[in-house]
Amino acid sequence: MNRSCRNGLDIALQGGGAHGAFTWGVLDRLLEDEDIGITAVSGASAGAVNAAVLASGLANGGREGARRALSDFWEALNRVSRDSGPLIPLMEAFPLTFQALSNWWSTMFGNVSLPSSPEMGAASQQALRSLLEEHIDFDALRHGEAPRLFLSATDVRNGNARIFRNEEMSADVLLASACLPLFFPPVTIDGVDYWDGGYSANPPIMPLVQESPCDDLLLVTINPTSREETPRSSSEITNRLTELSFNQTLIKDLRGLVLVQGEVSPLHFGKGLLATVKRLRIHEIHDEETLSAMPAQSKLTPLREMLLLLHGKGREAAEAWLAGDGRMLGKKGTARIAERYGPK
Repeated sequence: MNRSCRNGLDIALQGGGAHGAFTWGVLDRLLEDEDIGITAVSGASAGAVNAAVLASGLANGGREGARRALSDFWEALNRVSRDSGPLIPLMEAFPLTFQALSNWWSTMFGNVSLPSSPEMGAASQQALRSLLEEHIDFDALRHGEAPRLFLSATDVRNGNARIFRNEEMSADVLLASACLPLFFPPVTIDGVDYWDGGYSANPPIMPLVQESPCDDLLLVTINPTSREETPRSSSEITNRLTELSFNQTLIKDLRGLVLVQGEVSPLHFGKGLLATVKRLRIHEIHDEETLSAMPAQSKLTPLREMLLLLHGKGREAAEAWLAGDGRMLGKKGTARIAERYGPK
């Protein structure tokens, strides 16, 4: 495979529910830079949705089309959430009241949480399907000049990641990639049930390395690697366990890549996977301070104020990266993998 890719960039988008609005902000700023060409995108969960909206927008309207598509989608997500019931409008109108009620519930009832069933999320899942079908041109993803896509979902039977590519794109694929099993029923594709892709590849890394012609890979991460407080309630523990499992797949892949790069660095390869890994330059955009300060449960509540805050923080993080590490594109990797993801 010819690995030359002038001004090209592959992007891997981590999942994290409504916190994916941070990724929206990152992409919004990157799309303004005409020196960067997005060649391929991978993603899981909210990262998969952002990837598909981005690719659809690029295919139909170029950079500005992609920016409009992302903005329209996130605004529509908030609107649909508000229309689906009174919770989101009330939380937006009276945030302090809801915070006080949440604190009262934790104080009075501790680990007791309201009973629920994944089947209760079926209506919300169908609302999301309609939203995806409205804002994504799946024909353009399957047959057009869209960037290559690698989106993950988790096979419920064996826990393996299935990577869906452009020719397989559909609303079902995105629903499967974003299917949190405690909140939504599994999504069935070709007779196989799938859960959220974050459990098995968050985001997919190796398909980008093996199948894209570019050597620069940018990670956009939104799950904090650490939190200051230990969760105590059952809901907080569940949220943190999900967060940890969502991070572990990425940590494993990155540590493996760094280990292989270190082993092959003194060697010479003309082509093949080892040569590809040796040339790989990894970069990362994140905002650990902002995202670690946000409660994990806020990933499930796309409040307008929070989405706009995260969009702005994403733009700021991308701006700082472009002015700093981004200048090393095509030259050397800048991600601080050992510092952020190595053993402590």
